Amino acid sequence: MTTVLVVDDRAANREVARDALDEGGYDVIEASDGRQALQLARSQHPDVVLTDMLMPGIDGYQFAQEMRDDPETTGIPLIFYTANYSQAEVRPLAEAVGVSRIVEKTAPPQELLDAIAESLRESPAAEARPRGTQATQHIGVLNAKLLEKTGALDESEARFAAMAEASPVGIIITDRHGRATYVNPGARQITGWPDDGLLGTGWLSCLGIGPGDLTTVDGEWRAGGDRRDCRLAHPDGRDRRLTLLARSIVDGEGEVTGSVVTVDDVTAMVEAEERRRLDDLDRASEARRQATARFESLARLAGGVAHDFNNLLNIILSFGDFVDESLDDAENAVLTRDRSDGIRHDVDRIRQAGRRAADLTHQLLTFGGKEVIKPALVDLNAVVREVVDQAPTPVGGTVAVSTNLAGDLSPVKSDAGQLHQALINLVTNALEAMGPGGRLDITTENTTGTSAPGGSERLVHLSITDTGDGMSPEILDQAMEPFFTTKPKGAGPGLGLATSYGIVRQSGGRLVLESEPGRGTTAHLYLPAARPAAGPPAPEAGRTSPAGRTILVAEDEPGLREVILRILRKDGFHVLVAANGREAATMAGQYEGPLDAVLTDVVMPVMNGRELAADLAVSRPGTPILFMSGYAEPLMNEQGLIETDAAVLNKPFTRDELLAAVQRTLAAIAS
Repeated sequence: MTTVLVVDDRAANREVARDALDEGGYDVIEASDGRQALQLARSQHPDVVLTDMLMPGIDGYQFAQEMRDDPETTGIPLIFYTANYSQAEVRPLAEAVGVSRIVEKTAPPQELLDAIAESLRESPAAEARPRGTQATQHIGVLNAKLLEKTGALDESEARFAAMAEASPVGIIITDRHGRATYVNPGARQITGWPDDGLLGTGWLSCLGIGPGDLTTVDGEWRAGGDRRDCRLAHPDGRDRRLTLLARSIVDGEGEVTGSVVTVDDVTAMVEAEERRRLDDLDRASEARRQATARFESLARLAGGVAHDFNNLLNIILSFGDFVDESLDDAENAVLTRDRSDGIRHDVDRIRQAGRRAADLTHQLLTFGGKEVIKPALVDLNAVVREVVDQAPTPVGGTVAVSTNLAGDLSPVKSDAGQLHQALINLVTNALEAMGPGGRLDITTENTTGTSAPGGSERLVHLSITDTGDGMSPEILDQAMEPFFTTKPKGAGPGLGLATSYGIVRQSGGRLVLESEPGRGTTAHLYLPAARPAAGPPAPEAGRTSPAGRTILVAEDEPGLREVILRILRKDGFHVLVAANGREAATMAGQYEGPLDAVLTDVVMPVMNGRELAADLAVSRPGTPILFMSGYAEPLMNEQGLIETDAAVLNKPFTRDELLAAVQRTLAAIAS
């Protein structure tokens, strides 16, 4: 097999040449300098020698001259393999030492293989020409190349210096034992140490790294990929957090000759991360606090509801027993005026407790935004005037009440009765918060802003300002929660602000409280402005005779079915009664006579009121529907407004309220 001797001082270059020659089927031997190559050429007599031109010690030209001067090697073909010289520079020198082929290291592998094949086919190598002018020429070429390399080195050093000097990251260059030979300004600025303090092993002491902390092999530092985080006590008194990353410097033979260590000040990053961690902990703590507050609020709500309803139920049950006792006593006796008055008194107390329970239920539904309302255009100024006239008399008559109402105030769309209740609650709270000499100011104005998420809009703004004691931030946070109160026990259940909040929210607005201890309180009410009505409302129709009228009633509560049946029958209506929506739909399909109206509960099992209405719209189109419910969510949108034009009768209702609602339903169809 043909043997090729490859001579190059860089192992990487030899490896590239070997790969190409292995592909060509040649046997390769290697030498790292000219002196070693001469010994191999004399001992192993290779068929071809491939030599670099620029090498330490004996360069390629000198090596070739020695080969030609030695009788044992003079006939071996030589090829110059160069990356630093051009063809024009090398050609005269090659001819002078009998070298006929020159291959650049950047050439394709096939060009190298072709050059070797051609050298083997040619006649024995020509003898070297006498030295003299060629030696002078060789020296000139070497000097020129030396100047070129020196210039390139200077340029490279200048680029490195510019980069290193401008770098905000510290750069430390060490020898193979970890001693610093160069330190850039960035390292000096980050550490606060001067050059002479960081050079040598000073940088290790500065950064708190002991010699035993270095990764070593045979006593030499191997810094490849070594990363370290450390804390530095800076001379300015601040602790700095640093990250060090070391990369080895490897020579052409793969030997570690030193390292480059970068020093990065990550103090700001670490502190930011610590702040983020603390913020996360704070948010988690706040979430837990809010969850606890919500639980406490729900517990207070449940406790308040249970307390008030238990009191009312106790009254109802007890006075029901009293009525029973009175009837038992009167069973075998004449029912005198005194006896009947006593029974009426007890019944009246039951009725009062029932009304209070109904009011409490409506307040809770209003707070939750689930009260049934059908809004209309309302003049807020007119409501304010009514409230001021009806408000409780100020303490001792010494609280001054003033109003500043905008003359061009836009109307709002709300339930007038509910809005009146909201303002009464706010004004009453303000009056009760002040002593003699206080002042209550009520103003209205048109403005713009947002009453709910979604963008800017025209708003009506009402403010109620008192000069009372004000509220602490803790009390302000809970002021609008149901059953929260700062009043003495028995002075009120704590539903006033909660009810006002629910009414305003259900009208699409916002209620905002501003208060500080000792500086009074201002309640800001924002409602969307509405366009004025196109014309006057239509007049109410007169009463329709119930004679011959048939009403289908769907109600799942047996006791309430009996109440409705007795009221309607007594008024002269023919009544069909169903226990749920499905039963009512079946009854409507089987009944052969006309249905003048359907009175249905909204929330029922099997089929609810809305589903029943949809079924009747197909089976008995045109039949008027009157819904009854204290919680008509299936008919509501997100604001608690009725989505359809259907009439709704709120529970609980009286006999007169039921009959009036039925009459309105029948009259609307008749008109």
